[in-house]
Amino acid sequence: MKKIYIQLLIVVIGIALCVFSIKGIKTYFYETYKKSESYTLVYSDILNINKSANILETATTEVTSNEITTTEIASNEVINSDIEVSTMITTKKIDIDNLIETAKEKIESISYDGKIIYDNMTKKELVDKLNRNLNSTLVNTGIYFVDYYLKTGLDPYLAVAIVLHETGCKWECSSLVKENYNIGGLKGTNGYLKFDSLESGINGYLDILYNDYYKEGLTTPELINPKYAASETWSEKINNYINQIRES
Repeated sequence: MKKIYIQLLIVVIGIALCVFSIKGIKTYFYETYKKSESYTLVYSDILNINKSANILETATTEVTSNEITTTEIASNEVINSDIEVSTMITTKKIDIDNLIETAKEKIESISYDGKIIYDNMTKKELVDKLNRNLNSTLVNTGIYFVDYYLKTGLDPYLAVAIVLHETGCKWECSSLVKENYNIGGLKGTNGYLKFDSLESGINGYLDILYNDYYKEGLTTPELINPKYAASETWSEKINNYINQIRES
């Protein structure tokens, strides 16, 4: 009887060992599977993150590239614009400088023969007087008004006085002179006239004043006023400038 109990106990212990063994094996494989699955998820996440990072980096590169391209284009436009403006200003300055240099050469070439040509003055004295009243862009251009007077008889005081009133060149010439070379406030059908150079502007003004006014008998500010300007006080202001020139 005792032998039977011992055998049963051995069987029970055997069964228990088998159960625990099976459970252990299952647990081992379960945990191993879960860990493998976890590792797989983590690896997949890393791939996705890297992929997202690459996309983001690519997008950033494209945006940055576009921004650089846009900036370069804008910068080039500004540079080209600056170059055009700079070239325009330089061209005008060279043109004005050349005219002034030519005027100086003409003044130096004037003969000191003592011949009186206007208002009890020699040519040199008349040029110097006009130059004392012409400044800014028109500095030293009195010789052109004197030469034109000798050629046509156009009163140089009158011609210069109108310029001083219309452009302010007794002190600082207006933008009309600096940008359009228009020294007389001359208007056409489409607004203020524009000349190609300062010399052509001076000659153009003198030709218009002589042919359209002086030659037609309009030889004083009072006679010129109704045709040249709408202001009724225009002639008075021109006479004031004539007096300033005469007394300078």
